[in-house]
Amino acid sequence: MRSRLATLDEVVSVHLAAFPGFFMAQLGPWFLREYYRCVVEYPQGVLLSENGEKGCIGFVAGFVGPSSFYRMLRRHRVRLGLAACAGIVRRPQRLIILLANYRRAGGYAQRTPDPGTAELSSLAVVPGAAGAGVGSRLVGRFIATAKERGAVRVMLTTDTDNNDAINRFYQRLGFTCLRTFEARHGRFLNEYVLEIGKE
Repeated sequence: MRSRLATLDEVVSVHLAAFPGFFMAQLGPWFLREYYRCVVEYPQGVLLSENGEKGCIGFVAGFVGPSSFYRMLRRHRVRLGLAACAGIVRRPQRLIILLANYRRAGGYAQRTPDPGTAELSSLAVVPGAAGAGVGSRLVGRFIATAKERGAVRVMLTTDTDNNDAINRFYQRLGFTCLRTFEARHGRFLNEYVLEIGKE
């Protein structure tokens, strides 16, 4: 296993392989590249990868201080909007979902600054490497990095419906479900937290 950090193109390829039917993937590789570029550019952004013999097989992304990250994301709304155009042109109704997500990000951006909170926003493993412990290792590295940067808790959301294996995965890692909420019409998410404290 090599320790080289994956390129953005490799991260995008893994995301597309892991989540082919999900909304961000439907917006296309250009949008994904710009989103993960925002994670890298954010001073407290975290993007870690695991590599196999043939390149990147998984990655984890997130950030410490989610409200500050979402404020930065809104400042890049034109860049991200242009990057989403190809996916929207192919299916115009995606614009409605994109706008709903933009409003939700705006709500997060208006929250009180939260430097003690890290958000794990993406965890992806290529299908051929699933079940080999890659995801667990990446989450462990994310938690360690967040803690080094002053976080005392890690938050994440994942789908409620038809997602039992992923929900069990996070529960096995010690995450506790705080609430279930409707992110947009018909899509329910579980919000998890893991208190990581300070030594």
